[in-house]
Amino acid sequence: MPGTFARGLFLDLDGTLADSMRVMTEATEHFLKDLGLERMGGGPHRWAGRTPYDIMGALKEHNHLEASVQELVEHYYKLVDQAYIDQATVMPGGRRLLAAAAQRGVFTAVVTSTLRSVAEGFLAHQGLRDMVNAVVTVEDIRRGKPDPEPYLLALKISGLSADQALAVEDAPMGARSATGAGLTTWIMAPRGAKDFPEIAGVAGFIQSLDQLIPRLES
Repeated sequence: MPGTFARGLFLDLDGTLADSMRVMTEATEHFLKDLGLERMGGGPHRWAGRTPYDIMGALKEHNHLEASVQELVEHYYKLVDQAYIDQATVMPGGRRLLAAAAQRGVFTAVVTSTLRSVAEGFLAHQGLRDMVNAVVTVEDIRRGKPDPEPYLLALKISGLSADQALAVEDAPMGARSATGAGLTTWIMAPRGAKDFPEIAGVAGFIQSLDQLIPRLES
């Protein structure tokens, strides 16, 4: 977004605003053990950013599970909920970025593929909820990431056009969703960006969220 400043800031949750990947990995391992399965299959990038209903639907079909998709989602999130609140922390620079956005009147939204209870619980527990104007979750949409619908909804709620906002993601599925909505997109990659695919509309990689403060409208 050279030469311009963002009036909107749209952040993914897991791996972007929330340092929660270890929590999600542990919950997934426990969940698969409960089902008598060894692995999800396909590697983490295949699933990162997709909705839990998409993931559980594929898992059910591939493994011929008797439980319904809804039952599988509920089972998984029973394992996630409390561990998320107890163990997930804010990613580097996250508090400074949200505080700067709030101070400058930048519309901030969390755009996530997880359930509203998880997103809202994390924000409240971390004392961030008052700095976030909107939360878009899987329960608000029909088509999840990589479809642009989640970010298009965030834009609609904000009243901004795509060229007035920026997005931050950590996974290819999420990045494709954000760029598909026309948003200049940054990738949160504190541990490096090795093997991240080239995606048109991705502006670059950051190691700390507060690196984006200079790009916010002042």
